[in-house]
Amino acid sequence: MTPVDQEFLHKPEEGQYGDCQRAVIASLLDLPASEVPHFNGIAKGEPCAFWDALQGFLRSKGFVYLTVPARSGSAFFGDDGDVFHEISGPSPRGNGSFHAVVACNGQIVHDPHPSRAGLAGDPATWEFSYLVKP
Repeated sequence: MTPVDQEFLHKPEEGQYGDCQRAVIASLLDLPASEVPHFNGIAKGEPCAFWDALQGFLRSKGFVYLTVPARSGSAFFGDDGDVFHEISGPSPRGNGSFHAVVACNGQIVHDPHPSRAGLAGDPATWEFSYLVKP
């Protein structure tokens, strides 16, 4: 895992969509952000377009994106080493948006936002996402 920072903050009222998701995916794949699509920028707030772009890109890299509730996510941690993954949950900036960070075995290890504030809310409500080989 190579930490990548997001390039765009989430300001949809100005037509700018945050790219924390892109930074997390780039980090997990050891790629520069320039080699990962800006999924929120493509979707412009349309959820189906976001998920289609995300899954399409990951399929091209040999993965699918699997999300589980944090309360059951530890079942995916390996006994033979560290498992890097994404955690998503409420943004600590209080803007009603969700935010994505990089984690290892359920612990945040990289927040791509310049504030490095992590996530807000009850960790039991967060989601763990994994890049899985189909």
